[in-house]
Amino acid sequence: MIAQEAPGATAATRRRGILASERKLLLASGDALLVAAALILAFNLRSAGIQHKALTIPWAGVLLVTAIWLAIGLMVDAYNLREAVSVRGIFRVVATTLTLETIALLGVFFLIPYGVTRSTILIWVPVAGITVLCWRLLYRRVFARAIFAGRLVLVADAVSLDLVWPDVTEHMAGLYRVVGTIHPGDADASSRLAAAATAREADQIVLGAEEELPSELFQSLVDCYDRGMVVRSIADVYEELTGRLLVERLRQTWLLSLQQRGETSRLYAFFKRFVDIIAGLVGLVFLGIMLPFVWIAILLEDRGPVFHRQPRVGHFGRPFQIVKLRTMRVHPQRVSHWTDEDDARITRVGAVLRRLHLDELSQAWNILRGEMSVVGPRPEQPHYVEELRKSIPYYNTRLSVRPGLTGWAQVNFGYGGSIEGSTVKLSYDLYYIKHQSVALDLLIIARTVFAIATLKGR
Repeated sequence: MIAQEAPGATAATRRRGILASERKLLLASGDALLVAAALILAFNLRSAGIQHKALTIPWAGVLLVTAIWLAIGLMVDAYNLREAVSVRGIFRVVATTLTLETIALLGVFFLIPYGVTRSTILIWVPVAGITVLCWRLLYRRVFARAIFAGRLVLVADAVSLDLVWPDVTEHMAGLYRVVGTIHPGDADASSRLAAAATAREADQIVLGAEEELPSELFQSLVDCYDRGMVVRSIADVYEELTGRLLVERLRQTWLLSLQQRGETSRLYAFFKRFVDIIAGLVGLVFLGIMLPFVWIAILLEDRGPVFHRQPRVGHFGRPFQIVKLRTMRVHPQRVSHWTDEDDARITRVGAVLRRLHLDELSQAWNILRGEMSVVGPRPEQPHYVEELRKSIPYYNTRLSVRPGLTGWAQVNFGYGGSIEGSTVKLSYDLYYIKHQSVALDLLIIARTVFAIATLKGR
């Protein structure tokens, strides 16, 4: 027993909970295994028996089908752990991924035959759909149970419990469960925390306290860490579960967690600029193809100009002129306000362009000029920036990276047409600034492509 050990002795806590990263890997591995097995089965049922007697594995087809499934899964947020414990979410994810995968496979088949017939694909579709659906339901039934959830002891004051923790609990289903709550001001806080560590009641301690901890309680936290427990801040858990930064609780130490200028990878910067140049060139080609049709449509509606220039605030607060296809009337009401979803200023042609995200194509010119990037916080107009600077703490930090055509806030939240919405967008933008990487950029691009393909525009 740990309680009988000599003072100062440590013992590793056996972690029973499954980490979020491990759960995502488990889901992805199960999907990949079943999708590959379904293709092998379909191939042998339809094709292999004609030429072979033994089991045949079409390696090229297996690798292609699995890679496309995982890529589409990232696009449709198939490894969102909150959705993975919802029956409706499971059916949505499997149906969407399977549909897009089928379209992709048939498209690839016509362009590059890869040794798997169309009839094999048609057999694969129901087999893969049923097996992956059963796997997802099994995951929900087994791995979302409390026995596999991480056990938390929450050391938090009343403010954190009332204002922050309710948002966290919305995302905790099947991931974490609270086995004890300790208020830092309680007289027995230190002894209760030590008892929880000794009895191995929890895997992690979540600290959410505005004031400095009493020395005795802090020593108990150190002892828990020495015994093998994980000690985290409430902001860290919030960030993990929501994909946002807890803007309301940022302190001086938050700045130290950001990537410093001298530590930014040159390889990442090169990759990002390379993607910008390629995307900018491709965007201008598409713009050139569709521009005559857009010009004719605009000419028939109101005879106004095709392009619209607008001042925006860019990298480090430098102003620049953004170029967009015009979607509003030439002389709207002289009132500066956020754009509503059914804004009367939007033309009929503009509504279509917005729905298809085609009004953003001309920003390829801004990307080639280096004023924007493909991925980054969306640039705002100067008067909005001044208003938001006064109302939202740390708003200027989003200007420390080059603004983007799309971003983490866009794929997770969308358009924030108010102070409150802009605050939520800022929490996503700061998360991106803290975690920016090649993998995150590719995920954002993939989800943006999916949003365009499914007409999730405005």
